[in-house]
Amino acid sequence: VGCNGSGKSTLVDAILTLLVPSSIRNYNVAAGAKKTERNEKSYIRGAYGRGNNDDTQTAIIKYLRPQGNHLTALLAVFRDEQADRAFTLCQVLSLAGDASDQVYAIADDVRGLKQDLAGLHNSDQIRGHLQRLGYHTTKSFSEYSGWISKRTGMRSKAMDMFNQTVAVKDIQSLNDFIRKHMLEGQGWREKVQ
Repeated sequence: VGCNGSGKSTLVDAILTLLVPSSIRNYNVAAGAKKTERNEKSYIRGAYGRGNNDDTQTAIIKYLRPQGNHLTALLAVFRDEQADRAFTLCQVLSLAGDASDQVYAIADDVRGLKQDLAGLHNSDQIRGHLQRLGYHTTKSFSEYSGWISKRTGMRSKAMDMFNQTVAVKDIQSLNDFIRKHMLEGQGWREKVQ
């Protein structure tokens, strides 16, 4: 709970980035934004608002890192208190031209962003650095996702449903919500015919 613009949706988007592949990820939809309003590139560049270009009198997006030449990192620790186990997910994102470049990492203990990534400025150093610290690293989301599934028992369908349900602000009809978001599409009409 928080005021508009306090970062609630940005926090949800960070969790989505850690758990959901970019091909299906729905950024900031919980805040009522259009699907194209935020994307991985706009987060890497640090989009924070809109302004006007005084020369052309057009609206422009304001960025904390306009050149996009900085690393952006996310890290989250997931803990199973009953089994007394924890693991850490980490992603380091950067821009390579117009595309984003990712390093996905996982460690089987509690880690910290500041301790593990302080002082890194070059994306080429990341994988080797994290591996020396005991992380498993990859450039493949599917391999990374497999590591998460192995530790949690969650299937990709659970992440698909999470991605869809975080976008829901108001449920008018529970029946419609379940049909659209929780049930597999089936050709029941053809079967009945």
